[in-house]
Amino acid sequence: MSFLTRILIFSSLFLEIHILSAQPAVVKSEDVSDSDPLLYNGKQYAFFIPLTTGGHQFFNDPLFQPGSVTIRGVTYSDLLLNYDIYNQQLVLQYVNALGAKNQIVLSEAWLESFRLKEIDFELIRTQDSLKQIYQVIGTGQYRILYKWKKELVMDGFIGAKNHTFSVPGKEMNLCSDGHIVRYTNNKTLYSLFLPGRKERIIEYLRANKINVKRSADSTMNRLINYINSLSPQ
Repeated sequence: MSFLTRILIFSSLFLEIHILSAQPAVVKSEDVSDSDPLLYNGKQYAFFIPLTTGGHQFFNDPLFQPGSVTIRGVTYSDLLLNYDIYNQQLVLQYVNALGAKNQIVLSEAWLESFRLKEIDFELIRTQDSLKQIYQVIGTGQYRILYKWKKELVMDGFIGAKNHTFSVPGKEMNLCSDGHIVRYTNNKTLYSLFLPGRKERIIEYLRANKINVKRSADSTMNRLINYINSLSPQ
């Protein structure tokens, strides 16, 4: 093989590698086959309940909704997803190569985050080294984390023998540089801050008539942005 031929081969390989590395780490669902091991890596979703059970196990709606997931730094968009908060599982629905509808639980080993109905979720390792799915509000030093859950309870009617899923319940947490602390109301939230910053947070809550137990995500997003804007005390 001549020296010129070697140079041409090396240049072609370098160009190919450069092009591949320059591709954005965002993949649309139509560009992915169900043989992609990064995305389609999970067990079959199987959760069977009696037909007489009331409600459903999902976050908002039993219908699958468009969303996106990030797995090992690669974001897959335009997927059909649902969040089973009773079992704490993210479920992907897709049509396989045979044209059949399939549902799998995405593996938590590689899953980093997902977005569903304009709501952001992340898998965060807690103090006991377990991964937990949290709804995340905010992007600065301080963030609000909601841990969602449902329970399967007896129907409230007298003499009823059937079960029903409860309404979604949330545990409220403040995350500061990876440290997660639970709060339950306005007082327990602002008590997590040092004097100076604490007083300004109290003033903001009162001025805007905020009750953190009942406030919308948009209100909490403005609150946490304000907290992040305060200078350190």
